[in-house]
Amino acid sequence: MKIALDARWIFAETSGIGQHTKQLIQGLQGLDTPHEWLLLFDDAERAEQVAAETGCDMPRAVLPYSLFSMRNQFQLPGFLRREGVEVYHSTNYMMPLKGFPRHRAGRVKAVITIHDLIPMVFRDHAPKSRKSRLYPVYAGLMRQVAARADAVITVSKSSAADIARLLRLPEWEREKIKVVYNGIHPRYCPDPETPRRQPPEILYVGRLDPYKNVPQLVAAFGQAVKKLPSDTRLRIIGPPDERYPEAMALARQLELFPRMDWEGHVNDKTLLDAYRRASVLVLPSLYEGFGLPVAEAMACGTPVICSNASSLPEVAGDAAVTVPPGDLRELADALVRVMTDAELSARLAAAGPPRAAHFTYENMARETLAVYETLL
Repeated sequence: MKIALDARWIFAETSGIGQHTKQLIQGLQGLDTPHEWLLLFDDAERAEQVAAETGCDMPRAVLPYSLFSMRNQFQLPGFLRREGVEVYHSTNYMMPLKGFPRHRAGRVKAVITIHDLIPMVFRDHAPKSRKSRLYPVYAGLMRQVAARADAVITVSKSSAADIARLLRLPEWEREKIKVVYNGIHPRYCPDPETPRRQPPEILYVGRLDPYKNVPQLVAAFGQAVKKLPSDTRLRIIGPPDERYPEAMALARQLELFPRMDWEGHVNDKTLLDAYRRASVLVLPSLYEGFGLPVAEAMACGTPVICSNASSLPEVAGDAAVTVPPGDLRELADALVRVMTDAELSARLAAAGPPRAAHFTYENMARETLAVYETLL
């Protein structure tokens, strides 16, 4: 079987989808299979860079058009057929609709990964984003993609339920939704030689979109700060976004700026060090397709507090303290408990790595390969 994996989701500034795609390539490369592979790029330099970063020697093709171009819609299907591709996998929602008609088997099978449907679950999740401003186009595209794909991979049971419901798949088509959990890099592991930071540090990793609920974390920190160990700090790692200034404005209002550290994008080494040195990782999101920081922090043996919404209980299991999203008092109390109860903190730290061991590149790749093989 010849399988084409669309690596054009790996942009110059690697996004979460790009990281996921690289991780999948690494995982698939490590499997012993009889299948042929073809990685699709639209930039020769990036193709070389990805090969060097992943150690991947899979055959590559550099296409003269991008994922979002009209040429992709009309020319990619013919390219796949000429190359003898039997399964095409796009690791995010975009696909050439013309090449995969509804309710009709084609020569090339399509696998599409839909990580989440946040714009449909929360219409105001990021009101200034392109998906929100062009919501009817986005919603229509997602329904077409789900209907035309031969298999839809998603990263949690929670997202699978949303896909079935919001993309209006009839019962007989819902079996094509397959849950394959994300894998996390093996560098995320405990290091006994790395001590927790002093003064103690509460860590948040992620964007500032409204559904991430960062203002509530700031407010909870403001409530809890008098009960926390002296000089406890809140560290926020993630790209700044001038569209959503609410968290920063609240920190100023509550006069918390002297006890907070705001960082933008950090490299892998800095992020790993941040996980290992933090006293607790907090992800108070209203919704997550998977919630990668939770798994990465658990893998490092760092206690976790997260919402009990969407996919987060699936990922965290019993290795985290979970709180209802939107409950400010519960979140503040959880911060105080984890930061002051040494026994609870130690239990969470010990429970994290075994829980995170479920989420490996190998498992992700093996289960993805099983989806490909069911199509032929």
